[in-house]
Amino acid sequence: MWRLNRFFVLSLVILGLVLPGAGWQKIKNQDGVKIIENSNKPKLATPVKFELELTVGQNEDPEQSLAQPLGLVVDEDGQIYVVDSKEAKIKIFSPEGKFVRSFGQKGQGPGELNMPSGINLTADGRLLVEDALNRKMVFFSLEGEFLEEKSLATKLGLVNLLVDREDNFIAREITVEESKMYFVIKKFKPDLTEIFQLDKVNFPNPLQGKINLFNIMTYYQFDSQGNILYAKNDQYEIKYYSPGGKLFQIVEKKYKKVKITKEDIEEMLEKIPSTQGANVKNRLVFPDYFPPISYLSVDRSNQVYVRTYDKGQRKNEYWIDIFDDQGIFVARSLTTAIPLFWRKKKAYSIEEDENGYQVVRRYLVRWLNQ
Repeated sequence: MWRLNRFFVLSLVILGLVLPGAGWQKIKNQDGVKIIENSNKPKLATPVKFELELTVGQNEDPEQSLAQPLGLVVDEDGQIYVVDSKEAKIKIFSPEGKFVRSFGQKGQGPGELNMPSGINLTADGRLLVEDALNRKMVFFSLEGEFLEEKSLATKLGLVNLLVDREDNFIAREITVEESKMYFVIKKFKPDLTEIFQLDKVNFPNPLQGKINLFNIMTYYQFDSQGNILYAKNDQYEIKYYSPGGKLFQIVEKKYKKVKITKEDIEEMLEKIPSTQGANVKNRLVFPDYFPPISYLSVDRSNQVYVRTYDKGQRKNEYWIDIFDDQGIFVARSLTTAIPLFWRKKKAYSIEEDENGYQVVRRYLVRWLNQ
């Protein structure tokens, strides 16, 4: 019996070596859609390392520090452009982290910003700044010269713009249907013509009842081919859509549920800004467990990084699940990084430093088995 068991175990080991990926995932096709079911164990035993290279925004000079950074992009030369929403400015830092200059003026006139909430780098090398309060898209040169702007006034609300390589973009449009509000995720042409609708998520009115913010969170990214990766917080599932909107792949993964503690709720409430009128914080409800996904990111080689709510030992440290360009769960990394933008093998993150201040950090992402 001992010899039989030993042979059985040895056979499984050999089979695992002969058949790459065996035991890590199941792949099937359903109605023309490729479905990849990953286990909760990565294919590679060796981790991926986020090695901190640079931190910007730690400065006593208000002009060189970051009050409320809400987005960033990096040009081909490695120069970093950060949206500081509170100061209504774009702040520029060199690849070495030196403050270069800032531009932007608070107001509602041409080229002026009220509450800039996002930034994109267009295909022709311009900066597209999203201004949620002024309801417009403002275009600048890399030097900060105002070029043009496009009004979003025809929309009830259009937020969280993400531009692809052809300057089409995805955004969340707020719509009202039969007195109900929705976030409708759509793809648009540069002239704001709708191409297709990706999803529609109910947005409960906090003045009329309780609201669970996790239920309205969705994540989308473009890969290098213009495909759209889309995820919601109800399950660990990433959907792949072609540039024309056809669903062709679904990546799933088993995951460990993380319980929401009283301390977690207090920390989340503390980070929500107070508003005039009704106290929105009192209208919030929280589930027993965190959702599976905290953030979704795609690097230039189409590897996917999913930040989870699975915590590490250090403050603001979480596990990131990493999938290869085929949707296979290959590795994990424990890091404070929130990879918002990629340039070559470097990830750029907006996060809190040790003193609780918002900073931008650059990481070299290194596979330890390479």
